[in-house]
Amino acid sequence: MKTFDKINRRTHLYLGLGLMPWLFVYGLSSLIVIHRSWFPVDKERTRELLFERQYSRPVNVNGSNNEPELRAAAQEILKDCHLQGAFWVDKPKADTVHIDRFSFRDSISLTYLITEQKLKAERQRMPWPQVVVRMHFRGGYGQPAFLDKLWGLLVDVACVGIIIWVASGLIMWWRLPRLRVWGATAVVGGTLSFLLLVWTL
Repeated sequence: MKTFDKINRRTHLYLGLGLMPWLFVYGLSSLIVIHRSWFPVDKERTRELLFERQYSRPVNVNGSNNEPELRAAAQEILKDCHLQGAFWVDKPKADTVHIDRFSFRDSISLTYLITEQKLKAERQRMPWPQVVVRMHFRGGYGQPAFLDKLWGLLVDVACVGIIIWVASGLIMWWRLPRLRVWGATAVVGGTLSFLLLVWTL
């Protein structure tokens, strides 16, 4: 069992070190979300005009918000503008396509007026608290770029790593008899407070 305990301790140690940036981001971003008044998250940000020009591209006006047909057209528009990357697309009006091309650091809003054949792009730069919050909520595999999918994969790996890290910590605690009382106090106290809040809220 000494070999198992050694492997478990090393697993817990190196997982903790490897997960450090992820846990830091999730901890800091949660603090920002809870205490929004402490940080300039909701402060109105200026828009920087990138361009406004004549533009023509066929778009299926019957497409719905962010559905494949409309996303395909939006992706071609972004490609024409050399702005490929993660995006959402919607139609605020029947003849208007709005694309939000986003990254952690900024957001580029493109508005295509189909009837008038005009395309306008504006950039909003994100303050650092908003960058951290975006890291917290960014995930999934729905975006076209490889790096977006890689980020989604790393989030999955981090989630599994956190579960293993917790399990290895519980095993390490249980294997140290002299610390079982204090460990049990921490586990029961944390679990009961969590369940009480979940049940109440």
